[in-house]
Amino acid sequence: MKTFRRGMGLAIILFVWVIALFFATAWIVHLKIVPVKWAGILEDGAVLLGVLGFNRLFGHVPIQWWSGKKLGRQLRTTLPALILVGLLVAANLGKLLKLPFSGLVLFYAGYVLLIGITEEVVFRGVLLPIVARSFHGKPLVSILISSAFFGGLHLINSSHISLTYVLPQILFAMLMGTLFAGIYVRTHNLTLPIILHSLTDLSVIVQLIQHPTNANNLDMPAQTSLIVAGFYGFLLILAIIWVARQTKNDTIKTEI
Repeated sequence: MKTFRRGMGLAIILFVWVIALFFATAWIVHLKIVPVKWAGILEDGAVLLGVLGFNRLFGHVPIQWWSGKKLGRQLRTTLPALILVGLLVAANLGKLLKLPFSGLVLFYAGYVLLIGITEEVVFRGVLLPIVARSFHGKPLVSILISSAFFGGLHLINSSHISLTYVLPQILFAMLMGTLFAGIYVRTHNLTLPIILHSLTDLSVIVQLIQHPTNANNLDMPAQTSLIVAGFYGFLLILAIIWVARQTKNDTIKTEI
């Protein structure tokens, strides 16, 4: 019982806490206390500080921000994620370079970096080792559960984005979350998934510049959604196989 309370039980409470922080900050923006332009930064900043505070008071797990040991081997561990992120960067870099350079581009670039920091701290830095307390010696199980939490968080987006768009988004989040968690467990270096995560979200800059107050272009036909979701599901299976091989002899540090 104690293992559940300090492991999966605490992870569920943390997940609920993160959702509560998102809705609380969205309510503040709805009341026009904060300009819409700052909504994302307010949300992610509140979640980041809220989760760091939660960990300090209740979680007590070590966040391994950086490791300089065997960087070459660390980079090899990132290879599958690096390929996927590279494809996404290639797809979005052209659109980004076509935008007129302005302070707004830098503003949203900073926001994208904040997203990477926040989501990696929450799901890989804090939630993953908390889950691992309930699954000692089973890093893959902990990784998959933390990635399921990460994918599930994206259900929040269905409140303002078509569900046909959100379904592939959930599977993509689980795919990348599995790869990022595998990198973190293997390298003990949270900086690597933070960088990769931020690069993954370059499209957010384009979306916010072109459609700052709505969700235009965030929709897709049901048939296309199923095809894309199936493709991401296939990649997720490959990612699980890769991460299982990479982390089978690794342990997740769960105590400071």
